[in-house]
Amino acid sequence: MTARRKAYLLALAVWPLFLVIAVTLGAVREKLIAPSLGEQAAHVIGTLLFITAMLAIMWVFVVKIGNLVQRIDLWLIGVMWTAMTVCFEFGFFHFVAGVPWERLLADYNIFAGRLWVLVLLTTLCGPALIGVIQERVGRNAPA
Repeated sequence: MTARRKAYLLALAVWPLFLVIAVTLGAVREKLIAPSLGEQAAHVIGTLLFITAMLAIMWVFVVKIGNLVQRIDLWLIGVMWTAMTVCFEFGFFHFVAGVPWERLLADYNIFAGRLWVLVLLTTLCGPALIGVIQERVGRNAPA
């Protein structure tokens, strides 16, 4: 197995961690933050906490695989993670949990204060941007 393939397999193994963190932070948001601050403030705080947690995981991930891949691979991993996220979101929440399409799509309306698009942008761009940052500070990053 090539080093590059190992990096992609590790990326596949990391994605469920994002899911666990999202569910955990969602529960914290609903049980602790929303009752005291309201749903919209809880949404913003929860989204920012999730993005922060994702970036921390991505940082460790890119340090681990930095010498195994090129920058294009980090972009491809971001694309893979984003596709997995969107497929899970629409697949699970619509077909399993029964959430209507209108409600799922409402989370994409940034003009209504919904920040889900920022999560997807972080998922897409995070690995490559972290790779660039690590390269500039001289850590184990791809060329």
